[in-house]
Amino acid sequence: MQFSTHKYASKGGQDLSFNLFVNAADDAIGPRPLIIFSFGGGRETGDRGNASAAAMFDEFLRAGFAVAAIDYRLGIKLAKRSGEMNQQNGTRMYLRAIQWGVENLFDATRYLVQHASALNVDPSLFVTLGGSSGATNSLVAQWNVANATPLATAHLPAGFRYAGVISMAGAFWLEAGTPLRFATRPAPIMCFHGAQDWLVTYDENQKGFAGYGPAYYFREFPGPDYPKWFFDYPDGDHVIAGLPITNRTLEMRAFMERMVINREPLSIHTIEVSKVPSSFKAMSKGT
Repeated sequence: MQFSTHKYASKGGQDLSFNLFVNAADDAIGPRPLIIFSFGGGRETGDRGNASAAAMFDEFLRAGFAVAAIDYRLGIKLAKRSGEMNQQNGTRMYLRAIQWGVENLFDATRYLVQHASALNVDPSLFVTLGGSSGATNSLVAQWNVANATPLATAHLPAGFRYAGVISMAGAFWLEAGTPLRFATRPAPIMCFHGAQDWLVTYDENQKGFAGYGPAYYFREFPGPDYPKWFFDYPDGDHVIAGLPITNRTLEMRAFMERMVINREPLSIHTIEVSKVPSSFKAMSKGT
């Protein structure tokens, strides 16, 4: 697997880069569609060199996509290190950390758009992908873009729109009291989520912040006018933040082929129930 590293910004004394993966054997003519990958780790751990994700990239590279695995500031790690975070301001620190992650995703996107010709990528086919905190970055970024917020307009090229979003155990986490509304229709969204996830909102949460998971999104924005694919695990927990990387890449490729590239107006709800739950407990037992 070939990759090159590119510095896209410096924030708070930290250099931020991305690794760009391409298939050297790919003879595709013209710029490639691009997946922008944000790792998970609760905004305390993780890095752009995530080994489990790198194995997944092969599937997309063989399909003719390029992949940019990005850095972003770990806002909770930084807040704890500085002593800024305490029991009273935890929610505020998390919301700030999410904003930092989204801002960095936008900054990386801007760099990729500005250097698209040299990197041989197609800015009209940029798809964001992430797990857990990285998935939340992708969804909150989409909310900002669809609502043309000051954060989006300040950091993205004028008129830029993502072509799609893939979220593994992510949610729209917004300031308390913020409704989930879109001034313009969002890009097609694919969500993988477990109903037993104790970390990231599956449906709705209004305790200290406004949290909207895929169950809420699918219910409130029904039908193919909002293209989406909700991969729903009734017995699944937060293991879904990484599991689709290993066993649902074909479905991800189908989403990108049908809803992103061919722009089919589809609304799909896949419910997966297995004798072996998609959970950390089942995995620890080796079942």
